[in-house]
Amino acid sequence: MQPWMFTSHDQCQAYYLPAISSLDDGVYCNATWDNIMCWPPTPADTIMTLPCPPVQGVDLKQTAQRTCGSEGWWTGKDGSPRGWTNYTACFTPDVRDLLNQLYSGTEEEAQMKFLVAKGSRAMEIIGLTLSLISLLLSLFIFTYFKFVDFRGPLAQPSFRKLRNNRTRIHKNLFSAMVVQVLVRLILYADQTISRGDSTGLASGIPHDRHGIDNTPILCEAFYILLEYGRSAMFMWMFIEGMYLNNLISVAFFQGPPNYSAYYAIGWGIPVVMTGCWALVMVIWKNVDCWWGYSFTSYYWILEAPRFTVIGANLLFLMNIMRILLSKLREASSSEAQQIRPLRRSVRNALFLLPLLGITNAITMIPKPLERSAFEFGVWSYGTNLLTSFQGFVVACIYCFFNGDVKRTLCYYWRLKVTLRSRKRRSESASAFPDAEGLYDTGYGPRPPKLHYKARSRSSSDKPLHNGHLQTVHNPHLHGAHMLHTSPYHVTMPVTSL
Repeated sequence: MQPWMFTSHDQCQAYYLPAISSLDDGVYCNATWDNIMCWPPTPADTIMTLPCPPVQGVDLKQTAQRTCGSEGWWTGKDGSPRGWTNYTACFTPDVRDLLNQLYSGTEEEAQMKFLVAKGSRAMEIIGLTLSLISLLLSLFIFTYFKFVDFRGPLAQPSFRKLRNNRTRIHKNLFSAMVVQVLVRLILYADQTISRGDSTGLASGIPHDRHGIDNTPILCEAFYILLEYGRSAMFMWMFIEGMYLNNLISVAFFQGPPNYSAYYAIGWGIPVVMTGCWALVMVIWKNVDCWWGYSFTSYYWILEAPRFTVIGANLLFLMNIMRILLSKLREASSSEAQQIRPLRRSVRNALFLLPLLGITNAITMIPKPLERSAFEFGVWSYGTNLLTSFQGFVVACIYCFFNGDVKRTLCYYWRLKVTLRSRKRRSESASAFPDAEGLYDTGYGPRPPKLHYKARSRSSSDKPLHNGHLQTVHNPHLHGAHMLHTSPYHVTMPVTSL
């Protein structure tokens, strides 16, 4: 067994029990398990070395050390007989710096920071799940339903697909967000199953469980797809801002938009960005699954274009607001009515674009690991709150809070309820027994038979005036016995009877 494949102290000692009986007389340190690796019996005054365990952020070419004292006790960090394993050489420089910041205070504060990280990750998973459901529901609404437009002649509803220019851009933005949210949830679920911890902070020796984290190439592919989704999301936000700017400033956007250029920007440029970053990571980042890649300087290959997109969108919004304010001052009432939908779009973009920019900027701020547990908790919970619920907020503003979408869903719901009630009434009417059936079963009197006299259409088939009920005379009854029939006038041709 490999040293990191043990799960308890008893298992470690039982494994080396046969070897202890064959040792020569002398002073030895007993076999021990440090919660990560099992250390074999070691002679006194000896430094035992073992290969580093296969954990994220660890250089597998290095070794860990543990010292056996002269009295047969594993020595501690300060020389006390408490036992301590030196894993310092195992960690990469980036991870070593993070651990130094994490343990800059007391041991209790470091443990509190671990608990904060676990709690914020649980909140992030809830937010990502809610965002995924909201985005998929929005895509279904935009794809399946048709808009109900009540602004036609005589206020009659007309149907049209939810495929106008803004909606097509929204659908691509939602698709990019779905990619990154789905990849994050898959990675977190894999970490929970394979290592028993979704935070990425525990030692997490996978033992016999194989997942994405300990599968070469597959792990890197998932992170490439994750960063591609993030880059595509920002590019489609740039297209949102650019479309609004062209819609207002370029003669109210004469002609249809060039979707080929939009697709090249929204889906093509992220391919180039992510490909260049992945190539650099393959050459320079010799760590399994590129653990901690967001803390390296290579990450700016992706982040610099994203910050550029946020800056461009802010310039677009400033220009749009300037044009809208000037046009609203000069426009008449009819022109102001046409500008009103654009104002709603600009208001939505004013809310979302700074939100995306703030979250992107916060994630690039170095984690305050060296600060107190409270400050680290504020940063951790705030960042995960903004990033995880981002898809839910976007879906609410662009879909669920959209006036056309709400009117359309209400119309379809009322139409469905109306059709269902009509169907129930028709079924109940068809199931009601007639008088003949009641008489045959003994629960009702036999109704009199009505004899219809065949008449020609040309004789006296004139409808009754003022909605009077038409009567039919039964020759077998007295003249006073008249039966009222349906209020509708029914004519029967001669050949029908």
